Amino acid sequence: MVDTTRLQIARTALASDLEAASAELRRRDAILRAMVGSATELLRTFDLERSMPAVLKVIGESTNVSRVYLYRNSRSSDGGLMTSKYFEWRAAQVPPEAARDLPPTVDFEAAGLGAWERALAHGEAQTAIVRLLEGPARDLFVQYGTKSTLMVPVLTQGGWWGQMGFDDCETERRWSAAEIDTLRTIAELAGAAIGHARDLDELTTAARIVEHSATILYRLQPEPPYAVTYISRNAARYGYQLDQFLSQPSFYASLIHPDDRPKVMHDLLRVAEHGETVSEYRLRHPDGSYVWFEDRTRAIRDDSGQLTAIEGLITDINDHKAAEAKISRFELTDQLTGLANRKSFMEHLAHAFSATRRGAAPFAILYLDLDLFKDVNDALGHSKGDELLKAVAGRLKELCRASDVVARFGGDEFAMLQTDAPDPAAAGALAARILHALSAPYDLGAEIHVTASLGIAVYDTDVAGPEALLQRADLALYRAKDAGRNQYHFHSEALDVEVRERVTLGEELHRALGRHELELYYQPQIEAPSGTIKGFEALVRWNHPVQGLLLPGRFIPIAEKTGTIVPIGRWVVDDACRQVALWRAEIPSLPKVSINLSAAQLRPSLDFDGEFRATLQKYGLDASAIEFELTESVLMQTTRESSEMIERLRALGVSIAIDDFGTGYSSLEYLRTYHVNHIKIAQEFVRDLVTDPGDAAIVRATIGLARELGIEVIAEGVETAEQLHFLVRAGCDIIQGYYFSPAVPASQVAPMLIKGRLEPACSGPGQTSAKTDAAGTRG
Repeated sequence: MVDTTRLQIARTALASDLEAASAELRRRDAILRAMVGSATELLRTFDLERSMPAVLKVIGESTNVSRVYLYRNSRSSDGGLMTSKYFEWRAAQVPPEAARDLPPTVDFEAAGLGAWERALAHGEAQTAIVRLLEGPARDLFVQYGTKSTLMVPVLTQGGWWGQMGFDDCETERRWSAAEIDTLRTIAELAGAAIGHARDLDELTTAARIVEHSATILYRLQPEPPYAVTYISRNAARYGYQLDQFLSQPSFYASLIHPDDRPKVMHDLLRVAEHGETVSEYRLRHPDGSYVWFEDRTRAIRDDSGQLTAIEGLITDINDHKAAEAKISRFELTDQLTGLANRKSFMEHLAHAFSATRRGAAPFAILYLDLDLFKDVNDALGHSKGDELLKAVAGRLKELCRASDVVARFGGDEFAMLQTDAPDPAAAGALAARILHALSAPYDLGAEIHVTASLGIAVYDTDVAGPEALLQRADLALYRAKDAGRNQYHFHSEALDVEVRERVTLGEELHRALGRHELELYYQPQIEAPSGTIKGFEALVRWNHPVQGLLLPGRFIPIAEKTGTIVPIGRWVVDDACRQVALWRAEIPSLPKVSINLSAAQLRPSLDFDGEFRATLQKYGLDASAIEFELTESVLMQTTRESSEMIERLRALGVSIAIDDFGTGYSSLEYLRTYHVNHIKIAQEFVRDLVTDPGDAAIVRATIGLARELGIEVIAEGVETAEQLHFLVRAGCDIIQGYYFSPAVPASQVAPMLIKGRLEPACSGPGQTSAKTDAAGTRG
């Protein structure tokens, strides 16, 4: 009776299940087809008289040996081991001395093969070069023309049943480990087939397993597109039509997941060099889903070494992958809260370091623990403490973005990786929201109040790595606790002061609109050299209740980062249109007023053009009274939808100006795309144009280009007579800057309009520049 282990090995080989198939394929050599053919024949019938000759023939021809035979063991009357010939196959063309039939019986001891007997009995294969043997053993093999031989044991449930032999009568063949292993498998198959009839049901089940195996055999042409020339029938169990593989050269490649296809193609190219490859990839199921497979491929070569085909064995590992993913999630997840654990967090942090060093946006980490959590735990018990931790985790997840990473390190310690945070103020703002949210009461059967302390560390190029940055956050956390808890601190005291001021300003800015603290100033744009007023630019100011009048450079960047820029921008457009309507009622010939727009306002979801039309209607204003200024950085962020919105604004009659021309990218493309009315030369080029030949050349070139295109040029930040004279000589149309006037409140505009022109307000450098005054006024 075959011992359970050997039978299981045979069944595993028959079923080609994942583990055995994977191990088997690594050892496969030229006799793979023999093994497959043998398995098929032995499973088809248990009539050895019919199947075994065919099996031996397939094995012999595929292994290119002279003789294959099967001998069965028995005991003589004195207890000695005798082995009797059961089947023999001989190649058609063999040397004359090899043409004799093998002896019907052999006595192992008498033949000098006692050592072989003991090895075979223990399941070990035996191989030899005949000329190296001695005594009776050598004489026996020489008598039948054998030059090299291999014997593998045949085992049944009853033990060592016999042996299968392979003789080469042409060459002194040295059998490889892969050949021996595969032929041992065939012998095991034979042993299983030879077993008692009571094994029939089990072997029938094994046959059914083979028929429905998850492992698919295939053969490809050796060069792209790697057309399939053979695929085993069980591929149909996945819903594929076999003729699709054979009739459509690119069909198999088309099934590979797009993300995996480059690697698979690369591995196929490597087969020629390395002989075999192992890869894992996804194939598209007919229902549209993707299934994971392991693919073991190897090169098939002819006698000259020429690559003739690529063979492979693909095994369904979808369940294995799912299990791997589950284990991975388990290993990387905090089991109490469902958040990432420390290991997962550090992996994400390492990735963030690598990405930022390659050019991605900087990031920050926030390290938090609950204040006096031990007291809560001791008072309410660990189960309530766990409930509190889960509630805290939920609030943290709600406050962070999907791209951020929230983790629990253990106990009451949490960490957050805030991605895409180039401004430390963003981390400070998040920390403030976290502390506020965590301080709200928790309903754990009774109302519980807790606070938290939080340390922040931001990415810096001088930080050695993830652990060093986390250490900074830890030190910042201790600073927060030492300062009295329920607060956050940065690792740097200077950064603390700066960020707190900006965060406070951001919070106050949210309330500034409702408190009517914002005000529009207007800076005139003057025709050179006549001094005639050609237009005004609306510039926002903040009448801060404590700090006084704030220029936009102090608060607009904060508004853009916090999202307040959208309501501020909406107010600016509305108030400017209101004011223009009032002026036009008194002075119908009022020149255009330009308003800066931010990229956020142009998001399609905000329907800016629809809002603007409603504003015009509300104040009875014609769109031609308004000009919108867009910087090149804003235009760089436009989508197809927002570009279409700009075109709709133009169709209403609005003028378009490109602000800070030449400081961004693709300026000429914007001129062509948006049919602009004005180009505004950036103050950074105007400032030194009298002394810097490079700036002077840029200004001249810009004016020349605009003249060719029929576009008026506005020079910003003009402060001196020398700058004015240069610009007039160069052909600049309009001047804006402190040389003529700073931005003024709306109440001072009417007198300017009545007069119609302005004289220079200053005659030398040293005044605050117009562009400093206007910086950051988008919106």
